[in-house]
Amino acid sequence: MKEGRSNVYFNCNLLKSSLLIMVFLMINSTACVAFDGIDLTDEKAISVPPEMYIKGNVLYFNGEMINTSYSEFSKLVKNSHISVVSISSTGGDARNALEIAKYIYKHKINIEVRSICASACANYLFPAANKKYLSNDSYLLWHGGVHSPRKEMPIYGDISKKDFYNLKEIKELRKDDIEFYKMIGVNIKVSFCPQLKDDYKDKFPEKWFSYPPEDLKKFGIKNVHYAISASQWAISMRKRHVIFATYCN
Repeated sequence: MKEGRSNVYFNCNLLKSSLLIMVFLMINSTACVAFDGIDLTDEKAISVPPEMYIKGNVLYFNGEMINTSYSEFSKLVKNSHISVVSISSTGGDARNALEIAKYIYKHKINIEVRSICASACANYLFPAANKKYLSNDSYLLWHGGVHSPRKEMPIYGDISKKDFYNLKEIKELRKDDIEFYKMIGVNIKVSFCPQLKDDYKDKFPEKWFSYPPEDLKKFGIKNVHYAISASQWAISMRKRHVIFATYCN
């Protein structure tokens, strides 16, 4: 890791049940590992529990998605009319992110990425949004999903990989993941495309990757608005050590 890059660690004490902890770690592989190689300056992006509040027609979300995030989100939006989710999040619980993303898609809500949208945020919330806004310094990062190749899926806890994939929670999540991407018209491989290649670990030693604007369109992620231009955003990300992957069908 180059000098000057942040080395941010995540809180592992999010869930009490040992099974749920194992499932959480599986579907949120940012937990308990270093966010290496990324110049992440916004500490709110890793807040646990996350900070959520509404100002006007904007819902602000700062931090990790946890197992209560969707219920808290639902309470906030119940009596409010929001048109934008302004987010800074390194990801978190996949199930809660997926449910929030469904709401965003159904209500044609826009998303504004302030400092970062990574992992479950990039997998679900960003592609589900109507209009998507990236500043020149906004990170958009993937590192796998629930349909990543099994060899790239770390298993935590005293359970075999076979038994893990037979868990009811995992089967339901994988099924809903497929249905979600069909619903929003985005290629499901967006979260794990480079992991399909043998050179993944060599090209992406820190696991994180993004896509250039033209490849986002190929995956079906459209209506992305850049503060300056698409090319300037890509240049800015490369300067910040982001490695870009390419589209795969």
